[in-house]
Amino acid sequence: MNTVEVRNLSKVFAQGEYKVKAVDNVTFDIAKGELVSVTGQSGSGKTTLLNLIGGIETATEGSVYIDGTDICRADEKELARLRRQKIGYVFQDFNLIPILTVEENIIMPLLLDSKKADREELDRITRFLGLENRLTHLPSQLSGGQKQRVAIARALINHPSIILADEPTGNLDRAMADEIMRLLLDLNREGITVLLVTHEERYADMCPRKLVISDGHIS
Repeated sequence: MNTVEVRNLSKVFAQGEYKVKAVDNVTFDIAKGELVSVTGQSGSGKTTLLNLIGGIETATEGSVYIDGTDICRADEKELARLRRQKIGYVFQDFNLIPILTVEENIIMPLLLDSKKADREELDRITRFLGLENRLTHLPSQLSGGQKQRVAIARALINHPSIILADEPTGNLDRAMADEIMRLLLDLNREGITVLLVTHEERYADMCPRKLVISDGHIS
């Protein structure tokens, strides 16, 4: 059973008179429970590909199916719902809301769906990520590694079909980056599907399956 199916996916950006294919006719699947890395040189198209799968960028051509639903054909309201409920996105720069506490940042996707947080589930996730003593802190009171763990907790709170991690170790020192990678590996061992974009070959090589992107093409 596939969590993600990408079919003939392309994204073209216009730069003056020129057109650049950031993603060029890409097709692949990600099975439920897989841990897949995407690596490539800067400008190769890896973040654009992740943004297309996450519904952040709009495809020029092709389809992206998440649990059988083509997000490229969804209207704006449906796409927003799919992003909240099916996709957990972990950004390189954390994207935490500075005026909200750790707990408020984590449960924000639930609040957007007018849901109440399950206290037991919230406690389980925060204990797993080592955040149980940081719930009342603001992002400014956290280290980089702690901020990224909050971002991971936020991505997990809605039980998404897939975690999309865009260079989640990019703004961290070596020790904290290794810690975040271990957490992603642990999450995958629990059965969570993860697609990791990274420029770090050693992290890409830790994943059972590695895709390499060059000039918008997957190899």
